[in-house]
Amino acid sequence: METIIKTSLLTLRQGAIYSENELKSMGVVPTNIDCFEFYNYLLWQKDNKRVILKPLPHGLYKVIRIYDFISVPNR
Repeated sequence: METIIKTSLLTLRQGAIYSENELKSMGVVPTNIDCFEFYNYLLWQKDNKRVILKPLPHGLYKVIRIYDFISVPNR
């Protein structure tokens, strides 16, 4: 199932390539999570959506996956 994030300027789609400025103008910002430190992927977020990005040359990023983040309360 393909997930799409729609904004007033652009639509963020899986498999598409965007510049850092385009991502930030859509409200997609980096997280401070280091869970991908051994892989060449970055985890960014917009509201409750998480976006896995692959850095490309010349300041571009390819959207690998978009998913909903669901916070689980501590037990």
